This record gives sequence, structure tokens and C-alpha cells, in this order.
Amino acid sequence: MKKRSKENPISIRVPTEAEWGDYMADLDQEYAHRMFAGRTNQEMLPHFRRNVIERADELRWMPVAPFRYYMLGFRDFVMAGEFDATWAPDAASCFIGLVLQKLEKQPGYILAIIPQLLPAIRHIAMNQASYGAKESIYGSFQEKLRRIEALSQSRSKS
Repeated sequence: MKKRSKENPISIRVPTEAEWGDYMADLDQEYAHRMFAGRTNQEMLPHFRRNVIERADELRWMPVAPFRYYMLGFRDFVMAGEFDATWAPDAASCFIGLVLQKLEKQPGYILAIIPQLLPAIRHIAMNQASYGAKESIYGSFQEKLRRIEALSQSRSKS
């Protein structure tokens, strides 16, 4: 069994108030805190179902520990597919897009959980049509997967 480093722990519990840091100093973080703080990933499912685009956007602004915890919940939400079919392309696109954005701009936030995310990313990328995500609108999920895999490898080596 692989040991996790102390600097990159993966939280399997609801983030503490201290892990949210000084969220009041930023309006986006404050709103993310109001929506997510103290809730389990299970408790967040109805919120993701109501508006996956908004919830994905709130994940962008979270501090690292809450981001990692709720990103794993976002993965589970997308993979479960328990949402209205009209939300399917947005759910898949938001998930892959957020992973790619974090790898490009804040790799330290996401590299620790990439091994847990990659199977879902691969599944979504290989099944883009089943999510109803037209390439002409959402781009190629397989191309995004290639970029994610390349960035994951290059960033984890640095």
C-alpha cells in the first residue's frame, strides 16, 4: 500500500472550517463556502443536480483541501449519471474542463487526486456521445484527455 505524503493528503472527510482558510476575503470563496461547507458529498448531490454548471464553478474557487474533497464527490456525481439527460453534456464537460484548468493553472490542487480522477476522465472521454456532448459545442473530450494525461505526467515529475 502506497503511503500518502503529509504535504498532499487526500481528505476523505468533510473539510474543517480551518481548511477553508480566510474565505471571507474573497466573494467567490465565500459563496463556495456558503454552498458546500459542512456538507458531505452525499448531501451535495441535490445541489449538483439542480445546477451542475454553478457547482463546478464554485469548485474552482475553493482552497485546496475542500477542492480535493468535493472534486471527488463531483466525479462520483458525474459517474453515477443520476441527473436529467439535459444536464449530461454539461456535467461531463464541466468535470473534464475543471480538471484540465486546474492542471494548467493550479496543478498543486489536483495532482494528489489525479489517480482517483483518471478512470472517470477516461470513461467520459471514450463515451462522449453517450453524454450527448457534441464535439462542435463541447470540443473533443478525447483531446482533453490527452492533454490531461500529458500534463499529469509532466507536472508530477517537476
